[in-house]
This record gives sequence, C-alpha cells and structure tokens, in this order.
Amino acid sequence: MPDEFIKTGVDDLLDLLKSVDKIPLNEAAKKLGVSQSLIQSWVDFLVEEEIVGIEYKFTKPLIYLNKTPQASVVSVSEEEATNIDFFKNDFLKRAEEKNIPPDKVPYFWKNHVKDVAISKKEHFFKEAKRRHLNNIDSLWDEYINALLNAA
Repeated sequence: MPDEFIKTGVDDLLDLLKSVDKIPLNEAAKKLGVSQSLIQSWVDFLVEEEIVGIEYKFTKPLIYLNKTPQASVVSVSEEEATNIDFFKNDFLKRAEEKNIPPDKVPYFWKNHVKDVAISKKEHFFKEAKRRHLNNIDSLWDEYINALLNAA
C-alpha cells in the first residue's frame, strides 16, 4: 500500500509560501479560498513556531516562509528525537569540526542543553497548563535537573 498523506490548509499555505518571496495575507487567503481570519490564525501559530515571518508595509501584512540554513537541517527519526544521546553526538561532532578543545566541550554541551531547554520553557508551561497539571514550577525544575544530569 503506498504511503498516504492528509494535506491540510496549513500545508497548502506553506506550499504557496514556497512558491513566492512574500505575499499579502489577503492575497494568500484569496488564492487558498479561505477567510483572512483563518489565514491569520494559521500565520499567528506559524510565526510563533518561527516557520513563517510577517512584516507590514504600511498597514498591509506580508507573509513569507522563514528560510532555514541548509547546514542546520538534520533529518531525525522520532526515536532519535527522544534520545538526547543523538543530539549530544551531533554536538560533539560539530565541536570537533570547529576544533573546540576537548576539555571545554562538556562545559559548552551543558550550557547548550540549558539554553535550548530555557528557550522551550514557555512552551513547557503552556502545555502543562493545557493539560491541567499541578505544580508546574516544580515539574519544570525536575525536568531541568534531570536534563542537566543526563547531559
């Protein structure tokens, strides 16, 4: 059986953005046959996730696809994405390529892990609240401690 995919309106928007440099929000809505408010809600989410950018020319919102540097794009399986060792090995490889002294690498790794975790703190709290979890601050502290001890 061939792989089957479900394509959403957001997928259509991303495909449209891949084909243009920038496009007015209202024009994107017309091309996709959806309301401007629906496109705006998709764009709000995609901007928050740093997938899409938005800029204003006077009062006209222009949307565009954020470009990711090709060197930083890494194909990661779901199993690898849940395993910190995969990311640590990648970090160690890049540190070696950049001639980071081996005795400094553990310090940089731990700081890298901490910085990445802190950048996800808002998302952590939002998801914890959405799931109606209690003691979110202590859950965050427990998560950070476990993460840094694993690092």
